[in-house]
Amino acid sequence: MSTSLKPRISGTRFIDADGDLRPHLSLGASHRDQHRLVTGTGGGSGTGAIDTPSHERCVVCAPATERLTEELFQAWNDALQTGDARKVTALYTEDAVLLATVSNVPRVNPAEIQEYFQDFLEKKPFATINSRNVKIGCNKLIDAGTYTFRITDGGKTKDVPARYTFVYENRDGQWRIVHHHSSMMPNAVPCRPLGSA
Repeated sequence: MSTSLKPRISGTRFIDADGDLRPHLSLGASHRDQHRLVTGTGGGSGTGAIDTPSHERCVVCAPATERLTEELFQAWNDALQTGDARKVTALYTEDAVLLATVSNVPRVNPAEIQEYFQDFLEKKPFATINSRNVKIGCNKLIDAGTYTFRITDGGKTKDVPARYTFVYENRDGQWRIVHHHSSMMPNAVPCRPLGSA
């Protein structure tokens, strides 16, 4: 009997733990950084289990509920009401990605995110959730659905229906946004100013 045992892949059905692990790894797993560790990159004989902490490491999952998701969104919406782009940007991680509603440019660092909100907040946006779907993981929350922005543009108020995804991670005891995608509904009727016929 061999004394060198291959690592086990815990919590994963239908994968042969004694086989080659490399075919089972995603591209995303190979690009994780120290904030999103994934054990088992297929790089050598010491490879550990996929998405499972090694025996030297203990991961504690922060409590997460749908109510927390609502509170995180409310905190973001409240930050919009301050009109201060710095307060909104502070809700995002240093490596967050913002794919914004009214910009063709992906925002991939705090300076770019803040620049977007400096312009967007001039429209006095207020978001109302229309529908949401929440997925809860270990130190991660995904909130995806539809919302409507009420904005003021050119002195006229209008509603803009849009789709959204917020991905939150708990880092150092704080829940922050790591990814935010917002896009106008592709088949939405052109918005009319409120009160118009």
